[in-house]
Parts: sequence; C-alpha cells; structure tokens
Amino acid sequence: MGGLIAAGINYFRDGYVEVGFVLNGTIAGLVGITASCHVVSPAASVVIGSVSGVVVYYGSLFMERWRLDDALDVVPAHLFAGMWGTLSVALFGQPDKIGNGLSFTEQLWTQALGIVVIGAYCFIVGYAGMWLLNRYMPLRATKEQEEQGLNVAEHRATTELFDLLTSMQYQQNNADFSKSVPEEPFTEVGQIARKYNQVIDRVNSEIAQRDDALMRFQESEMRKSAILNSSMDCIVTINRFGSVMEFNPAAERTFGCLKTQVQGKSFIGLFVLEEDRIKIFDSLNSGFSSSNGLILNRRNPFRLQRGPNHHFPAEIAITKANTKTLQESEYTLHIRDMTRHAKLQQRLKFLAYSDPLTSLYNRTYLMDSLVSALLFASRQKTSVGLLFLDLDNFKIINDTLGHKAGDELLCEVARRLTAVSDSRDVIARWGDEFVLMMTHSVSDTRMSEHAEKILEIMRVPVQLNDQYFTIPTSIGIARSGEQVLDADKLIQQADIAMYWAKEKGRDNAQFFTPNMTNAVTKKFSFEKEVNDALASEQFYLVYQPKVQMEKDNILGLEVLIRWNHPVKGLVPPADFIPIAEESDLIIKIDEWVIDQALMQLKAWRDQNLSIVPVAVNLSGRHLVSDALVSYISERLSHYGIEGRYLEIEITEGVLLQDIQRCIDVMAELKALNIKISVDDFGTGYSSLSYLKRLPLDILKIDQSFVEECDSHTEDAKICETIIYLARSLELLIVAEGVETAPQVNMLKSLGCEIFQGYFFHKPMKSPLVAKLLIPRAEIA
Repeated sequence: MGGLIAAGINYFRDGYVEVGFVLNGTIAGLVGITASCHVVSPAASVVIGSVSGVVVYYGSLFMERWRLDDALDVVPAHLFAGMWGTLSVALFGQPDKIGNGLSFTEQLWTQALGIVVIGAYCFIVGYAGMWLLNRYMPLRATKEQEEQGLNVAEHRATTELFDLLTSMQYQQNNADFSKSVPEEPFTEVGQIARKYNQVIDRVNSEIAQRDDALMRFQESEMRKSAILNSSMDCIVTINRFGSVMEFNPAAERTFGCLKTQVQGKSFIGLFVLEEDRIKIFDSLNSGFSSSNGLILNRRNPFRLQRGPNHHFPAEIAITKANTKTLQESEYTLHIRDMTRHAKLQQRLKFLAYSDPLTSLYNRTYLMDSLVSALLFASRQKTSVGLLFLDLDNFKIINDTLGHKAGDELLCEVARRLTAVSDSRDVIARWGDEFVLMMTHSVSDTRMSEHAEKILEIMRVPVQLNDQYFTIPTSIGIARSGEQVLDADKLIQQADIAMYWAKEKGRDNAQFFTPNMTNAVTKKFSFEKEVNDALASEQFYLVYQPKVQMEKDNILGLEVLIRWNHPVKGLVPPADFIPIAEESDLIIKIDEWVIDQALMQLKAWRDQNLSIVPVAVNLSGRHLVSDALVSYISERLSHYGIEGRYLEIEITEGVLLQDIQRCIDVMAELKALNIKISVDDFGTGYSSLSYLKRLPLDILKIDQSFVEECDSHTEDAKICETIIYLARSLELLIVAEGVETAPQVNMLKSLGCEIFQGYFFHKPMKSPLVAKLLIPRAEIA
C-alpha cells in the first residue's frame, strides 16, 4: 500500500512514476507496520502503510532540499517510516492487546520518549564507532579525490578531456595562468586546449599591459604627489564652483589651515578679499578667460587673505584640466606668497634711492626728482628751489673724533632737517653735504625763511663723544625761475652759492647770483694751480731767524713757504694756505715743507755748518692725521737729522679740535725729541687746563700784541701776562713780529729774551742763512 501511495504522489506531482519511490514506499509500509502489526486491526494496518508511503516521498524531498547525501533514500524508508510506525502503536493500537494498562496519552508519551532515547543511543554509539574506524581506515574520499572522481582517485583511470579539465581546475584554484595546459595534437580536445592557451596568453598580455599602465600611472601619481607635497608654492585645485579639491602642504603653511578644514569649501569665500570676490566669481564663471580679474595661463599679481585683516601680496598662475565641458572643469591655482619678495623690492628701492645711514633720499633719487620737478615747473610756469647745505669743519670732526662720531653727526643733521622741513620737500644726503628741494609755493622769501630755520636749529650744540660741538652751516640757495635750467646746472648754482656763504664767514645763507660763478671758478682753478705748483716745484722756502737778546745770537729758524707762480708772480701764503686747509691738499704741502727743511739741514751740515732747530708750521688737519708721526720719523731717519733740530708750530685753533688726539700725537712727537710750540698765542680760546695737559715747549706771543706793546698799556699787560704764564709753566717765550727798538726794549723789560721779526732779520733764502750759521770748526 505504501508503494502505491508514494508512486501516486510522484505521478501526480511530476507526471511520471519513478521506480525508486515504488520500492521505497513498499519498504516504508513494511517498516511502519512492523512495530504495530500485533496490536492493530487490518484496517489500521492499511492506514499505517499508506501514511508510510507519504512519509517516504516527502522525506526524500526534505533530504534533497537540505542537500543531505542519501542516494538510495534509506533514511526516509527506514528512519522516518520507523518513527511513524513507533508512534502508530499509541495511535492505532488496541489497549486490550497491548496490555500494559497505560492511557492513550501515557502510551503516546512513552512511544515518543522511546524514539528520542533510541535515536540518541544509536547516534552516539554510531558516531563513536565511525570516528574510531575513520581514524584508522578513512571512510570518505578527499575533496581532491571527489573532484577527480572515483575512477581516477582509486584506479588512476583518466582521459584526455579529464586531464584538460584537471589542468584548468589547477590554474583556477592556484590563480596561476603562467603555464599552458597540455595540448594533444590531432585531437579535438587538443584543438580546444590550444585555443584555450591562446586565449590565456592574450589575457595575460592584456593583463601585463594593464598592470604596466597601472604601475606607470601609480608612479606618475606618486611623482605628482611628491611634487605637490614638496613644492614651495601653494598648489590649490578647485572645481567650477570654486570649491577646494586639493590643498598641498605649502598652502597649509601659507594660509594657516589644514586641507581637511578647507576641502569642499569655497576658495573665494575663504581667501579672496571681500571687495574682490564678485570679480573673481565672474572670472571663474568665464573660465578665467575674461580680462576683468584673473586670467588663465598668466601670472596674476593679486592680494589674498589668511584671515580677516591679514592680507598678503601673492602671484597666481592658473591652469585648467583637460575636460570636455565647462561643467566638469577643474582649475589648479599656483600661488606664490610675495611678501618677502615685496619686502625685498622695497629694500632694494630703499637702497637704490635712499641713504642707508640717514634714511634720507640719496643723490640718484634727488636727480630723478629734480629732473621731473623742473619739467613740471617749466610746463606749469612755476619754480623749483634748492638749498645746498655744507657742515663747516665736518671733515675735521670726522678725522679727529672718528668716523663713528661723523656718522652720528650726519644722522643728527638729518633729523633736524626733517623736523623743520615740509613733508613735500625732498631732502637728500649729498656725501657730507645735504640738498633740500622745494617744489610748492617757491619764492625767495619762503626759501630765505626756510634757510633761516635750518641755520637756527643747526646752531644748537650737538653732543659727540661726551663733548658738545656747535656745527656752523653754510647754505647756498638757487631757484629755477623763468630761465630754463637742467638739474645739474641748478645744483651747480646752489653749490656755488654755498661756497660763497663760506667765503662770507660761514653760518649763513646766500642766494646764487651770476657774478658768483666767476669767483668760485677762480677759487677752484686756484686749487688746481696749487696741485700743479707742488708737481712743478714752484714752491720754495725762506727762513726767519729767532735770536736771543742780540741779532747775531741765532737760536733757531722758522720755515716759511713761498709760491713763485709762473704767471702771477709771488703769491702770498694767505691766498693759498686757507684754500689748501679745506682739503687734504694742506697735508701734501706740510709734508713737502718738512722734507725740504730737513733736506736743507742736512745740506748745511754737509757744508760743515753748525745747524740750529728749524720750526715748521703744521695744520690742524695734518696734526691729527694717522700718518704724521710715521712720516716725520722716516724723514728724520732718511736725512740723519736728530729730532731736537725740528720744531713743530701749531696754532691755538688746532687745540679746539680733539684735545685728547692732539695730546697723544704731541706725546709721540716728544718721544722723537721734537719741540712743540704754540703760534699766535693769545688770539684763540685756549683753556689754561689744556695748556697744563699739553706737552708744550714754547709759547709765541702774537704780533698783534707785540705791535703796540710799547704804546698801549693793555697790550703790554697782555704780553706781561703771557710771559708770566710761560715762566709758570716752565715754557720758553718767543715774541714774534718785532719791528722796532722800543718794542724790543719793552719786551726785554717784561722778561722776554727771544725775539723774531724784521728788526733783527727778515725771512731769507738758504744761502743767506748759511752765512749766519757758525762753522763747526770755530765752535770747536
């Protein structure tokens, strides 16, 4: 009955009858009825057998759905049908035949418990037995054997097709397609293997090309990334909406924010100044191709911001990614922070047009500005005014106090000029001079007032090296007026006027007038003539004896220079010495006089004459120069003359310079056994404390006091005071410019014993002096 039911269900569901269901249904019916055949009726047996057929059919479907390995449907036919038969004892069994006294429920529970217990027992015992047996005798083929099949695994039986499939399976499992599968020639399977190998080779070639392209792409990306990260310039990529896509480390440092903070945000909104944003948005919308704003593929000077109120100059170059449409456009901004460049440009401009010491404009800027101002004034019918300032005695201060003090003085002058000048005026340093250019409301009155302000503020003493100095200033003024002048001509006129102010006593201002040109030109040419005179031996020396009490008792000689000009004849020293003292030309003259005087002493000695000390007048500029002592020492050694035969005369005015420097130089001269005298004493402003400190030997009373000492009581008192002062300081006293006997008598009565002047001897040339000197043989 079970076989019929299983076959019927199979036919009803699948449309055919499978023999397996007939056999298994019959077996299931027998298994199901076996457990209860002795306690059920024939009718119940029919029902139990029919249900067993149903159980075996659907049990087989259950095993197939759950992929349980049961090729012969043993489990549904025996296990499931046996469980149904066991439960049928309680369902269909007659109690009187069972005879155990249990109720239906108790009997059903007992049958179910028996199924569970027997099932657990069978599973445990069976599993343990199978485990032990499998340990010593494998009961199942391996996965590889299953894939190969029992014929290959157990009997090594194979075919050409099977070998091909095995090779292909090996390639698949190991992902190794580098080796070809075996190819059998002249067979269909061999043809398939050859085509397969060709496909695999083509695929491998394509994969290799793809891998190579991928590797090159990755290397390119790595290089781009390295360039992006190591670039000193900011590199920012934005899309067509201006949103930040890339933001390299240099951009992070420049803008002070991380990539993660700005990515996806608007570059224009973050870093473009508010007043420029609309213009830059328009440029972005046009693809940076419009002339208003930033332009593609061009360096664009611009200003960006790191934050509110923190702007900086930048240079932006924009490149566009190759995209087909504007909607997909990407732009790379190459941004360079130009802050340091701008500062460098400002510094270079400052160095090019400003004086680094005083921060005033320099000569280059002044000339450019003056050219422009003169051109503008000629068009507008206005004037340009120049004030040319020279610091009187600046060279002396610079030489005596040192260059540092000179620099301090220049800076102080610059501050004072700036303080009294209009902001529209151009003030420039012109070496050790200054030029002030006026272009607004220029008139003689205004320029004169301005010059007076400068003179007034320059008269205020300035402190240098813990000493206070008053620096007189000479100012030359020139104005373009209606005449057409170039810049050089106007500066030349102001310079000439400045020299004219010096001639007028310094510490004043003078307007340029045409007649000044001839006078200044004459002075400059005179200075050139002095240089020529030194080179062509136009100078010569004369000597004026100094006597003690009597005319024939000669104690020494004063050397005086004379100039025999080839055209002008004899030129007085008063005409060329002051000019020479304004420059280092006086040093050349002094050195020439010292050399000639020592040469003459050697000549007299070679003539076997008894030589006496010669006194040489020395300028203040030469006294404080570094080369004086070394030069004198070298000349003394060269001519073999002892230092006691040389006397250096200085004026009181020299002592008003750097007194300490004067003391140091005099001490070095004294070390050479050279005597030092102060000429024209009483006419200057010598401090008695200075006289006490100075290593002096002789004081010379100035001719202005000697001239009327016999007729004016005041001059006599002055001479007496000087003589008393010299004796108190243990100094020799010499009266110069003595011309009359009453003067000699008065000076003798006051205690003076040494005289110099026309009363005794006039200045004379060396041959006449030689006649006055006593031969050494007579002395012996």
